[in-house]
Amino acid sequence: MTLRTLFVILMISWSFAACANDDNRTGRQPENVPSEEETTDPKIISGKMRVKIAGEDLYISAKLNAKNDILYWFKKCMFNQLYTFYRIGTIANNMPQPTNVPDVTPSYVLNSSYSDNIGPFNITGYGWCGGNHPYIDEITQTAHNVSYQISLDGKITAENTLTLVDNIQIRVINHIMNPTEPETINEKTVLNNVLCIETVDYNIQRNNIQVTVSHEFQNEKPVMVQMYYGMQSMFEKETQTLTVNGKYADWTLQEDVSTFNKKDFPFMRCFIEKNAVAYQSSYLFDEGLGKHMDITDDDIIFIGNSNGKTYHKIIANKSYKRGDIIHWSGVYTWFQSPIIDDVDLLCYEGMINNQRVLFIDCKKKVDKQVILSDYVNLTFKIKEKSAPITIPNSKIMPSGIKVIAEGPGSCILIFD
Repeated sequence: MTLRTLFVILMISWSFAACANDDNRTGRQPENVPSEEETTDPKIISGKMRVKIAGEDLYISAKLNAKNDILYWFKKCMFNQLYTFYRIGTIANNMPQPTNVPDVTPSYVLNSSYSDNIGPFNITGYGWCGGNHPYIDEITQTAHNVSYQISLDGKITAENTLTLVDNIQIRVINHIMNPTEPETINEKTVLNNVLCIETVDYNIQRNNIQVTVSHEFQNEKPVMVQMYYGMQSMFEKETQTLTVNGKYADWTLQEDVSTFNKKDFPFMRCFIEKNAVAYQSSYLFDEGLGKHMDITDDDIIFIGNSNGKTYHKIIANKSYKRGDIIHWSGVYTWFQSPIIDDVDLLCYEGMINNQRVLFIDCKKKVDKQVILSDYVNLTFKIKEKSAPITIPNSKIMPSGIKVIAEGPGSCILIFD
């Protein structure tokens, strides 16, 4: 071998090594994405999530399905720099484990927190406080993050890390400031008095973020909450919406989606949006403010197609003072390929309280056998259902389950 040949070989080897060690996060692609021929059986994909903590940034990758991962990025964001999910997206990955580069830039962005996911309060006469909203001067912060705590498989984790886990929980404490008591210090407006202590618990499980929110009011003088939306959606580029037990019982073009009142659809607690690549479900649990007792029958319960956002509405014109505590809980679920989405019903898988569930949403009167090939021989209980729906089975047979509905409605099956 000549000296020239040896030099060429060394230069080529060095070039490959340099490319392999490139630490440019934005430009990198996942290291464990194989060719299409290596696609994994969906029954054996991992339920684990890969976590990267880098300072205040929390990145998570999880299997969305056999060919794709879902990516979460939690950080301090919005006008008030509150800790929440900032960006959610997907990448191609047909290996059984989630990508080992959870901070890679997604191919498709599904949710982006340039505005609120967890709703702020509108205080009568004083405007919005919390979330993405400044004081009425458009300068002063109306909320502050007090603390956030990340737990991986039950252990509080503060150090930078890259690891695989089964469960991720985040507790966030915020102070929402009282806009009715502004002060002027050095010619600047400041809000020094706390309206309420906001506690937000996030439980991440694969394609789900379960959220529990409570507010403990600190104000001695009562304030009137003109409106509070709570669970909101920042789903990107939605083209159609379906409201479970609501006005839009089947897929409705986004341009035709508007609002409807509680008296007309009192049991609406879930809306589902879809775009060109995925779906997002925003399911509000039937507890606390989710019971809709703090809005009147004549008030709006749902708002769609509003500046690119979709909302539940759970408070209207209610007074709160020190000692009052309110709460709500719900689950965001993202998916690309529902189990069923036909003229009769929508069926998709999610997680509630760390248990696997099936959401079945009937779009109209139904009497049919529903085939669920991937769930054969699993037994289940009915977590909740609308009055019009009957499912006589308690086990999923090779022939499926019988679903009978007298009209639009919903049912959640929870597996034993």
